[in-house]
Amino acid sequence: MVKLISYNIEYCEGMEGIWYQYLQFWKIFFPPKNLERRMVTALHKLNPDILALIEVDIGSLRSRGEDEVRFLEEKLGLNNFVEKVKYPLKGWLKIFHHIPILNKQANALVSRFPFTKVCYHVFHEGTKRMVIEATVKCPKPVTLLAAHLALGKKARAKQIKELINIVNRIKNPVILMGDFNTFNGEEEIKELLKKTHLKDLISLDKKSIPLTEPAWHPARRLDYILTSPQIKVKKYSVLKFHFSDHLPLMIDFEFKKK
Repeated sequence: MVKLISYNIEYCEGMEGIWYQYLQFWKIFFPPKNLERRMVTALHKLNPDILALIEVDIGSLRSRGEDEVRFLEEKLGLNNFVEKVKYPLKGWLKIFHHIPILNKQANALVSRFPFTKVCYHVFHEGTKRMVIEATVKCPKPVTLLAAHLALGKKARAKQIKELINIVNRIKNPVILMGDFNTFNGEEEIKELLKKTHLKDLISLDKKSIPLTEPAWHPARRLDYILTSPQIKVKKYSVLKFHFSDHLPLMIDFEFKKK
């Protein structure tokens, strides 16, 4: 059985999504101390094999120069990671690579299993454009996709169409996960599910409401783990973590027997 967690950690700024917390603008530069360690303690109890991290700081002054991905990889006893700044290197958005803090805002995959065939897809629309693709064997090959979609509805719709093409070109079973920013509800991903045959199995969680944001009082579903039909999800959980404005998702999975 493989345990996978997808979590938007909001750069470890420690806000749960309560409106007045966003007035505490200094957290962008000086987040709460020891939040990463408290998060590690909670994650360590679950012992994940694969961790998808959205909104992770890879070494700005906000994280005191520490790469949060490397920190989590080491403290959780995992052995492999890939990380990528969210913004493209072409077009006007390349300026973000020269702005402090923004130039260290990334997404990442961390795994107990070695990565192969790592590549990066760049959407044509939106500010958040990077999709990380990496394959692991656990024990059969499965291709992981970590995505953070645009805040704007029109740009997000175009990104979803691009995601459909990305998924359909992959021959392995796929796990697509991340923060999809579906502010208009799950209707936004219906075409994605239909045209890729990926499954949204959050209904397996009978104990939690299927909402992930804001963490302090969830009112909408922004986060997803979608799986190919060849993958058997044995358990799906919305975790009651309050280290970020998003709640993480976790699945326990294996491969279906032919």
